[in-house]
Amino acid sequence: MKKLAVVILVTALTSSLITVVAARFLFPQTQTEDARPTTPRPPGSTPQVGSPFSTKPADTGPRAPMVAGPDFSGLVEALKPAIVHISATAGERVSRRLPGYPGGQDDGSLGTGIIIRADGLIVTNYHVIQGASRIQVKLSDGKQYPAFLKGRDAQTDLALIQIRAQNLPVAPLGDSDAIPVGAWVVAVGNPFGLEHTTTAGILSAKNRKEIAPGTKNNYWSLLQTDAAINPGNSGGPLINMNGEVIGINTLVDTRGPGIGYAIPSNIVKEIIPHLEKYGSVARSYLGVHVQSITPELAQQYKYPHPKGAIVVKLAPDGPAAKAGLREGDIITEFNGKPIEDDNDIAWGASIAGIGKSIEMKVFRDHKFKTFSVTMASHPGNTGELRPPNPAVAASPFGIQVQNVSVGIGANTKVMVVSVEPDSIGDRHGIRQGDIILNVGKSPVRNTQEYTLALQRYAMGQNVMLLVDSPNATRWVILPMQ
Repeated sequence: MKKLAVVILVTALTSSLITVVAARFLFPQTQTEDARPTTPRPPGSTPQVGSPFSTKPADTGPRAPMVAGPDFSGLVEALKPAIVHISATAGERVSRRLPGYPGGQDDGSLGTGIIIRADGLIVTNYHVIQGASRIQVKLSDGKQYPAFLKGRDAQTDLALIQIRAQNLPVAPLGDSDAIPVGAWVVAVGNPFGLEHTTTAGILSAKNRKEIAPGTKNNYWSLLQTDAAINPGNSGGPLINMNGEVIGINTLVDTRGPGIGYAIPSNIVKEIIPHLEKYGSVARSYLGVHVQSITPELAQQYKYPHPKGAIVVKLAPDGPAAKAGLREGDIITEFNGKPIEDDNDIAWGASIAGIGKSIEMKVFRDHKFKTFSVTMASHPGNTGELRPPNPAVAASPFGIQVQNVSVGIGANTKVMVVSVEPDSIGDRHGIRQGDIILNVGKSPVRNTQEYTLALQRYAMGQNVMLLVDSPNATRWVILPMQ
């Protein structure tokens, strides 16, 4: 009996030992900073934070507060109805796969635009619609409209198009000079056809002017951002945290990711009135060749400031020469704005206005002087641009027509007086001086009959024009836009 009891006791102890060892092996305890000693707490005592008996971790000092990231959802939702998707069908002669442009393909262009007026006026990039024979705009609610070109400027890569709609939401244009480098910005567009894609980043730099090494840069000053810009973002807005458009996205740096460029909204606001009124920009002319001031030049001329532009050559009988400027003058202010470098003069002079009187401040002979100069038309202008003539009828085909007298008596004809480059009319061979005899089967003898005849056609329908050119009379079929 005693032997049986001993066997049972040994068996029990062996089993317990095996259990303990197995538990230690299968479930090892890891010592952590929160491990607590097993010393029993004295009865009736209150545990202190950080004491061996506390269930709370010890206070190791002040901790940095957690900061939530910025929330862009509200401003994006507010501006979304004013951001449109643009598809442009290219004509035969133009390929829009241009280096650095984040929009466009050989057979068509996908881009973005923003509504800037409730009657359907839209701003976008010129390269998005360049050479297009047909432009289609899709709103955020899915409605689609054909658009026609109002004006374009290749030098700033801006274009105005319009759709026939009313009471549309509008995107406000902000002050691009006021936003500081490092501020949050949001880019919204249609990259790769993915509508209303939103990316965020910061404003990386301002006044970028040398962005295309080895090529001529037609841009005066651009905003730089690391918000992602991809094919299809062209013409879309760069938005500040107030929900204002402070730039039009236009370029990406193909050397690496994270660098995109936008046209500042203040430049957009300068160009829009020209495009709407004239269809292009009537650039003015100062008649100077200037160079940015360097520390060495400033020292030679005893000029006390590091910014400005020195006159190195004057155009004979140019506006600056007539106003009394001399070679060696340092231009410090133009039209009320301080001059930092030669680009400021080039840009300021080009948009000052033909015939406008401008005040300039220069540094000469250790003194500051003020001159008044009357701006002339730039020699590069294709012609003196004037406000539209009420007697000239507009056409959705990119052509304008006017009444002309033919032969003896009061007989009139409808003559083409201008053709928009790369417009539908231009692509179908209509030229200045052509006479439009018929719209469809209806003869037209004046611009009023011509306009009334066109009003019978709906958007997207083909219009048949009988055109009398110097070499032939022919029918031309054009899509109504």
